[in-house]
Amino acid sequence: MKKCGFVAVLGETNSGKSSLINRLVGQKVSITSRKIQTTIARVLGIAIHGDAQIILVDTPGFLRGKNIRALDKIAWGARQDSSEILFVVDCTKKNFENSLNLLQKIDQPVSLVLNKIDLIHKPLLLSIIDYFQKEIKFKNVFLVSAKTGSGVDVILNWLEEVMPECEWIYPEDEFTDLSSEMYAAEITRESIFHLLHKELPYSCVVEPLSYKILSDGSIKIYQNIHVKHKAHRIIVLGAHGQKIKHISQTARLELEKLLGATVHLFLHVVVDKKGE
Repeated sequence: MKKCGFVAVLGETNSGKSSLINRLVGQKVSITSRKIQTTIARVLGIAIHGDAQIILVDTPGFLRGKNIRALDKIAWGARQDSSEILFVVDCTKKNFENSLNLLQKIDQPVSLVLNKIDLIHKPLLLSIIDYFQKEIKFKNVFLVSAKTGSGVDVILNWLEEVMPECEWIYPEDEFTDLSSEMYAAEITRESIFHLLHKELPYSCVVEPLSYKILSDGSIKIYQNIHVKHKAHRIIVLGAHGQKIKHISQTARLELEKLLGATVHLFLHVVVDKKGE
């Protein structure tokens, strides 16, 4: 009998949720960056393990401060729609109070995922586990490194066991619910964040314009990069257009690796009307 269910992946921003989902799926479905917030909407990653189709919901990380209610609402909404909840914690952090406060607000059983275990000593890891278990009773405590893949199979094996019995929702060959256009736009957005992580604010948006598979099997993609101010456009373009060329080349090579086809990527930087 086939199994299928939704799994919400929650946690503070930059805890490694997107990297973990990419590992569980075995394919990049959610972008990663050194910026503290790159996931701006729910992204479904679809993992197949044994007889189970495991639909993983990547969410914005919980942030502190103002103007974050919309992102946090998306994250909490994912929790309500899911059969299981994984709460990811970066165990290299020095303070876990905010993660604990968030966990205490969840009124459903939760599995704790301590990520980046490859970067800390075992005695310290044990003390972190004790810190959380003194306050909360978890369904499971998983120790993983999303970077190396250590411990990820343990999560997959457990999720296969607990998924409800039902027919699969998505075709077997799909790994995300993002359209081809949106998937390509996310890869470009990742390249922007990696190359401009200090210079550019989060307001940068990549708009897919067209995505066409040509007769020779190559893919032609047109995208707009929207920024809020003229000064941001100058940053994205760089001196003599070198920065945008680098962004385009980086995104194109990543897309070719992921899609297994030659990619022709064309980017145009647009200043939103209010910033003109």
